[in-house]
Amino acid sequence: MKQTKKTKVRRQSLKATPNRELSQPKKSKKNVVDQKKRKSKKSNEPTKKSSSRKKRPTKKYIDRKREEQKQLVKELVVSLSLLLGLIVVVQSLLFSFPSVEGYGMTPLLNDGERVIVRKTKEIKRFDLVYIREPGTKRTMIRRVIGLPEEEIAYQNDQLLVDQKPIVERFLKKELNEAKVEQRLLTDNFSLRTVTDESRLPKDSYFVLGDNRHYAADSRNYGWVEKKDILGVVKVRISPMHQITSF
Repeated sequence: MKQTKKTKVRRQSLKATPNRELSQPKKSKKNVVDQKKRKSKKSNEPTKKSSSRKKRPTKKYIDRKREEQKQLVKELVVSLSLLLGLIVVVQSLLFSFPSVEGYGMTPLLNDGERVIVRKTKEIKRFDLVYIREPGTKRTMIRRVIGLPEEEIAYQNDQLLVDQKPIVERFLKKELNEAKVEQRLLTDNFSLRTVTDESRLPKDSYFVLGDNRHYAADSRNYGWVEKKDILGVVKVRISPMHQITSF
């Protein structure tokens, strides 16, 4: 009987004292996740601080960077030098930039103006050519009037090539002025009267200045051989406001 009473008392006491586990509220999944995040943040805080500290570059690293910069500058200088050298070579082979000397080509070209000369073997009638005066080192710009093996003459301001008239359109204004003033722009002459030859030799050209009364040209020093023609004038580049292509 005594044991039954004790067991009853124990059972009653167990019922009276609530279960601690049951009395505590259950933690939701969300709360658990939030707690884990907080813990992870706290654990990461010291690592962030340590990573935020920048290491000072060592002397070896600085020296290496300086050497790399010097090497880059050297490579740039070498590249620019090679480029300039190439430009000079191309210019010497294909183009030159001489200035006009004198007034033999007035009014088209005047003293001191600068032009681009293309070094080419093809030469056509009425091209402006940059030539070396035969027998001298003097250079000048003149216009091609006669081609190799042609007969050249002027009669009453008319160009005759192999006894056929050729129009000089580039002198239209000057020819009209001369006609109004009843004078000749180009004095009458023939190739024979100037050179004692009836026709131009092979690889030889007859050149005249547009300023016919004052220009020194083939009427004075004879025909010009091809080897003395340094190139064909393509563009006037100076003065800038008078840039002209020919």
